[in-house]
Amino acid sequence: MKIKSYEKHALLQAKITALRSKDTPPPIFARILHEISLILCADISASLALQSCKVETPLQTTQGFKLRHRLVLIPILRAGLGMLSGFHALLPEAAVGHIGVERDHDTLQPRFYYYKVPPLAGSEIWLLDPMLATGGSLEFALQKILPQKPERVRAVSVIAAPEGIRRIRKKFPQVFLHVGVIDKKLNDHGYILPGLGDAGDRCFGT
Repeated sequence: MKIKSYEKHALLQAKITALRSKDTPPPIFARILHEISLILCADISASLALQSCKVETPLQTTQGFKLRHRLVLIPILRAGLGMLSGFHALLPEAAVGHIGVERDHDTLQPRFYYYKVPPLAGSEIWLLDPMLATGGSLEFALQKILPQKPERVRAVSVIAAPEGIRRIRKKFPQVFLHVGVIDKKLNDHGYILPGLGDAGDRCFGT
């Protein structure tokens, strides 16, 4: 599994720090998460495969480029919705699917409750989830997606724990992982330390 972290990206790290603060209210939290998503999307999309095409400028015909593969953005509900607006702003042509997975706070195991995605064969899939903690939700999503034979799958998180990274690396070496920052560890309740708490609750004020 290829992993890229952004710990040397100055603006991104400043925004992640604001996201961590317990004093950041939900409207500001949601806005910062949107801004972080814009930054991540711009960086990740810089290396996408292109194919040439012709374009008519006001003066002449010239060669241009378009993305080679169809893109599908899939936020993992609920927290992943906070990232979708930033990615879709830069990639409005991308199709959007949704996967609903929630964690049982007693067993720390994922529980599926919703799945609706477009055809995925041959497409580039970006799974969006602000927090990669135990890796259980992402593992569940990948088990649903990979049998459909997408061209490539990227998982994008703002904060990740080493435990979750190891789990995904071991089971899904073909997946590309993009992470804003890698934190220290999980606590006994499966939350990332130092982390930022529950991203979904903080984004939506619940």
